[in-house]
Parts: sequence; C-alpha cells; structure tokens
Amino acid sequence: MPPTGTAPRLPDHRPAHLARSGFFDPVHPEVPWTGEVELRRHLDGGDGERERFRVLRPIGYWDARLGPVVVPADPTTFSTDLTSVPRALSWLVPTTGRHLPAAIVHDGLTAGADGPPSYLAAAPVDPVGVDLLFRRALRDLGVTRLRRGVMWAGVSLWTALAGPPRRTWRAWLAAVVTATVVLVLGTLSTADLFDAVDVLPWMGARPWWVELGTGALAALVVPLLPAPLWGRRRLAGAVAGVAAAFLLHVTVGVLLASAGFAAADALTSGRPRRALSRAGAGLALAGVVAGTVVLAR
Repeated sequence: MPPTGTAPRLPDHRPAHLARSGFFDPVHPEVPWTGEVELRRHLDGGDGERERFRVLRPIGYWDARLGPVVVPADPTTFSTDLTSVPRALSWLVPTTGRHLPAAIVHDGLTAGADGPPSYLAAAPVDPVGVDLLFRRALRDLGVTRLRRGVMWAGVSLWTALAGPPRRTWRAWLAAVVTATVVLVLGTLSTADLFDAVDVLPWMGARPWWVELGTGALAALVVPLLPAPLWGRRRLAGAVAGVAAAFLLHVTVGVLLASAGFAAADALTSGRPRRALSRAGAGLALAGVVAGTVVLAR
C-alpha cells in the first residue's frame, strides 16, 4: 500500500528518468519505477472460480501523446482480472507476465463506465485512444512487436464488443462475419490440402507444398476483406483476422480438448448440467467443421 499520508497523484512534469514515455510510481514520481505490482486476490461470484485482484499500489504511465495516467484512482474500489484472455488462447497470451502493468492500466482506463473514472488523467481518454496507449505501454515494457500487435488487436476488438447492443451491434456483426470467413475458408483449405474437397481456386490440384504456400497466402489476404466492417478499428480487425487464420487449427484443437475436459470434470464433480453444456459446445464446434466439409463435397 502507499505510505500513510500519501496518495497517488499526477506529476506536473515528465519524471526525469523517463525519455519520452514509460511507467512511474505515482506516489514518488521522481523515483525510478521498480516494476513491482502489488495485488490482493479475492473471489468474485459463488462458484469460487472467478478471480479478481485489488491493486494495492497504483501504477502510473506517462504516454508520449496523452500525458500521465494513474490507475487506479481509488485502490479500495477498483479490481481487475489482470489480462482478460479466453482460456483457449492462454497458451499464446498468459494472464500475467511482462505485459501485466499495461493490462492493469488498460483495465483501469476502460472500467467505471457507469460511475466515476477509475483512473487519474489530465483529460478523459476515448476507447480507441486507450487501446493505442495500451500498445505503446506494451512497447515500453519490452513486449515484442508481433506479440504486442496481436495483444493490441485482441484488446481493441474486445473493447468494441463490450457494452449494450445498441452501441455494439456493428462490432458484433463484424466479429461474426470475420469468424465465419476464417472458420469456413480455413476448414475448406485444410480439407482441400488433404484432397477431401476441391472448391477453392487458390488450392486446386497442385503439389501439397504449393497448396500449403497458396493456403498461407490466402490466410494473409482473405481476412483483410471483412476488416472495414470494424470502422475505426479496421486495422485491429485486420490483424486479429490474420492471426485467427494462422492460429485456426491449434485454436480449434484446444477448444475441442478444453470442452471435452471441462465436460468430464463437471460430470465427475456431480454437475451434469454443466457437463452437458460443455459437451454441447464442443460438439457444436465439431459439427460446424464437419458440416462445412460435407457440404463442400
């Protein structure tokens, strides 16, 4: 916790130990930031499985474009789930790691939509600006270019999907179209590679290594087509679409394995309804993949 009698504050000028941007201690801005993050874990909900964390010591970030921000404004009321990542992608982006401070700052800047801001800043930050700040913060933490690009795209689209339907229906439409294009064409490309179908012009009856190359090229180009549906976030939509296309096979495999394990775990724990829902989700995904191949034959 911050020392007694002190509170997080916005510095009047950029701390001397920062070049253009970077993290700082909001209690003692002139002291170089050590990188320490102090958290307290608690459980949210009755199932005992949803973790939340209190940020005991606020984190400051000086952005080259937006100036200083501090998260949280009040450590007694703000909590975070750290890095919000679907379980099927936790192998790619873990909940914690080098990127954690940036994830907490992003959570603070996007929380509190229905109440007072959960951050301190010279001026309010719009959602797209928050996502770009997140990408710059990842850079300052030393996250590699490819990984921070994928993380920024995922967070940006997740932000677009959060909120009431009247504000997010366009983003959901873009998400459904992108996911359908990637899943259907990715499934057909894979089936064509193994000569199960012959429907895609970029595959055809060619040597396997040529089809592998043309399939990879299609995975790079085709997901760009629905990107304009994301509007201001079209670049993030393009990055996420291409990443999803290249990671399709491993993601589908992990989803199926996770659904099977979750169903077995729930069944052996005496929760048949949960087991049925998990098994149903896995069977639905497998049905979509198999149905796509069957209809294309």
